Amino acid sequence: MLYLDARFLACLAVGILVVAYVLRDLIVLLATQYFSPLKALRSPPSQSFLFGNLREMYQQENTGLLFDWEDTYGHTYAYRGFLGGYRLITTDLAAITHILAHSERFQKPDFVRENLATMGAGSESVLTTESDVHTRQAPAFTAAHIRTLHPIFWDKAAELLERWTHLANDQKGLYLSVDVLPWLSKATLDAIGLAGFGYQFNALAGKNDELADAYHLIFSTARKLALRTILETWIPLLRRFRPQSEAMDRARAHLTRIGVELIEERKLIMAVEMGKDGPYQNLPEYPRQTRPRDLLSVLAVQSNMASFASQRMTTPEVLCQISTFLIAGYETTASALTWCLYALAHDHAAQHRLRAALQAIPGDSPTLDDDIAKLEHLDWVVREALRLHAPVTWTMRVAMEVDDVPVDNPFTDRWGAVCNSVRVNKGDIITVPIQAINKSKRIWGEDAHSFRPERWRNPPESIKSGLWSNMLTFLGGSRGCIGYRFALAEMKIFLYTLVRNFEFATEKGVVIEKVFNIVARPIVKPAIPTAATPTNTRPTTTSAPSSNMMPLLIRPVEAFSDIGNAADSPDGNYGEMRFV
Repeated sequence: MLYLDARFLACLAVGILVVAYVLRDLIVLLATQYFSPLKALRSPPSQSFLFGNLREMYQQENTGLLFDWEDTYGHTYAYRGFLGGYRLITTDLAAITHILAHSERFQKPDFVRENLATMGAGSESVLTTESDVHTRQAPAFTAAHIRTLHPIFWDKAAELLERWTHLANDQKGLYLSVDVLPWLSKATLDAIGLAGFGYQFNALAGKNDELADAYHLIFSTARKLALRTILETWIPLLRRFRPQSEAMDRARAHLTRIGVELIEERKLIMAVEMGKDGPYQNLPEYPRQTRPRDLLSVLAVQSNMASFASQRMTTPEVLCQISTFLIAGYETTASALTWCLYALAHDHAAQHRLRAALQAIPGDSPTLDDDIAKLEHLDWVVREALRLHAPVTWTMRVAMEVDDVPVDNPFTDRWGAVCNSVRVNKGDIITVPIQAINKSKRIWGEDAHSFRPERWRNPPESIKSGLWSNMLTFLGGSRGCIGYRFALAEMKIFLYTLVRNFEFATEKGVVIEKVFNIVARPIVKPAIPTAATPTNTRPTTTSAPSSNMMPLLIRPVEAFSDIGNAADSPDGNYGEMRFV
């Protein structure tokens, strides 16, 4: 009997050790959360033991949740995350500056990096690594090099203009209802394909592309598995049981194959131009002007010409950047352009002033790029749109060590003590509320939630954070968005082309909300049926409530000038319309 008891206890001990090993990361998480000093902060009540306040957080743009929390709990407080853990959230600019300036102390959490890697960015992408890959990419994103990519932006903006003009030709001056989101997504996908790695997607032309299909399959599947990815972060054993379909495997293999081909092509051309010995020495010469000048070419040159091995990018690192360009280079810009047109469609006076400024610059000006870059009113509109509609509304960091985060505004904890800093332990999670800071009335005034480009004539003196324009749209510090010049140049060229030639308006009765899925995407809020609602309501206002879409009314400026400003009429009568 004693022998059986001893054997049972031994088996039990082994079982406990095995379970502890499998759940080690989850156990560390629970221990970190139990001993976290963030528990001393005031916080809203948790809505769920498993998800805390996370579901509320994902609806914050539509509910004004963070502004309500700030009114109740102050600038610095905690909310509840996975398994009820306390997470720091602050709109205090001193705290935000400290967190973003010390990237070695505050890094992306593992579950964020794992989610981005699963979406195709890879484990060695600038989005997922905390190494110096960010620094080694810098030569590809200088202002001088971005300028060489402008012709690509002009070509794609002109192609989009041509397609919209063709659709509007038979409207006879009346408005055409267009879902601008997919059109802008196709245009920016084409642009990043050419400017990023010299690849022709031809999305605007309506052609199917196997690389685009492979990327979209991986990206959409990864978004559906976001919850699973979080669980896999804390229970690594679950990664062995990932649903790896043959289609996903083929898609990843296809991305890798084309990526390697693109990289080797650029290395080959570079080796020929430099006259290097080795396997390329007998190849025919390329004319120098045919050398691709896309971002990938610059990275390939950098990885081979760097004096020290530590400054070079390996082939796997460069390969990861192709997916990164897709994730960060077209989803975000398409979102930003969509919301900018939405803001202008709502404010016809601002739209008219911008159009007048754009039309003052001839399209055939030999200094067109410089004229646009220096155009004050266009710059104001872009700044204001990116302030009010940041593509990424919030981001996260995890403390890598114990630290005291300073604050400008002392706060009161749940015990009534006044605090001048926030103590964080290693493993504590911090949320940087980008959009809440960009729309803070404390910083921007009582009209902070309004679209008013003229505010940038005299911006508030209190704004001190952020990589660009003293706001957090592109974050800040050493891990700020390296591609912000690329995005701004592309946005300005598209806006010059589209707003100069088209009038934009909103559909009467259509309510647009935001959903956060990597970027802030528009969605049409379903109409609430009433007794007065006609049974033949047009599908543009109520169809596909779960789909991302941005229906706007457009018509050529020439027609707008001929028949008067019907968009400003109080009855909102836009005449007959069709939807595309």
